[in-house]
Amino acid sequence: MLKGIDISHHNKWQYERGDIQFSKHDFIIIKATEGVTFVDPMYETYMQEIIKLEKPYGIYHYARPERNSALAEAKHFCDTIGTDGCGAMLVLDWEGNAINHDIRWAVEWLNYVEKQFGHKPLIYVSSWYTKKLKPVLDNNNGLWVAHYTKAKKPTVYTYPFYTIWQYSNEPYDKDVFNGNLNQWYKYIT
Repeated sequence: MLKGIDISHHNKWQYERGDIQFSKHDFIIIKATEGVTFVDPMYETYMQEIIKLEKPYGIYHYARPERNSALAEAKHFCDTIGTDGCGAMLVLDWEGNAINHDIRWAVEWLNYVEKQFGHKPLIYVSSWYTKKLKPVLDNNNGLWVAHYTKAKKPTVYTYPFYTIWQYSNEPYDKDVFNGNLNQWYKYIT
């Protein structure tokens, strides 16, 4: 298993203070976009360090289906990350208001992004929500599941296994990848 973190502009102070050091983690996942206009203000800074350290990385988009179409949000994400997406584990963050919307919105987003980069993105959800992911599983997209405990692995209901498990948010989000480095790279080729 690989150990990593996921961060956004909300972690800027921890990053600048030196609490978050990319070199100490096997992989880093960073937020790029949200909705159709927001670009994470720390995206470029984080991306430059990832490139410098040659770390395995992921990039995620926070879904806002209550405001926008899946296509508009997928285009915003793809346009923002450009060629960075070619070497990244790509992810749709499906939480907050998104969970009250039709999961087919997520499938549309996932399919558009796959067509742009040639590999299947994951979906990020809380473990309880995996019960509702059959259309995403049928679409053959991997699962990044949030379940905050090291003591017990998450229940993923419809999924046979998780790809990434976010097991803690203290003092920032911590994750494990359910595999080795070779398996990581199979997700992005």
